[in-house]
Amino acid sequence: MQSEALALETRSPEQTMELAAASAEGWRLNDVLGLVGTLGAGKTCFVRGLARGLAVEDLHRVTSPTFVLLRAYEGRLTLYHFDAYRLGSGDEMAALGCDETFESGGMSVVEWADHVRECLPPERFSLHIRVAGATRRRFRLEAAGAGPQSRLEKFRELLAPWVCRTGRD
Repeated sequence: MQSEALALETRSPEQTMELAAASAEGWRLNDVLGLVGTLGAGKTCFVRGLARGLAVEDLHRVTSPTFVLLRAYEGRLTLYHFDAYRLGSGDEMAALGCDETFESGGMSVVEWADHVRECLPPERFSLHIRVAGATRRRFRLEAAGAGPQSRLEKFRELLAPWVCRTGRD
């Protein structure tokens, strides 16, 4: 069961990074966040901002792991950054040991989560990113499972400056 989504908007890459950094306070051990959006929508920009919010020291290391598939960054929580763009199925993602990583005591973010939906845990968050202009982005944060659903309101508070007043994504 899925709760009502949280609609957000940013007007620049810097605001996207600020939004992501602000969200860091709400993430817990073993949280999984799937990112969905077109090429250039801002998925890696979001991860870089999240890393900043999690106190990862060398933000220049935070790049899309398209060719290595997984990067780990040490911060307040270890941030596991997957990129499923080149994967053909969830089986390929599972072969990387994603289940063990998801439960390893860090936080996992999966770019192109729609490519490997079947291997994501039932209790997770999803962030859909839509290009709404040259630098403007619209986000829809969804929570699947009772645990994540119970925390969506906390994210509404943390991300209040970016909440869409119209309720539309």
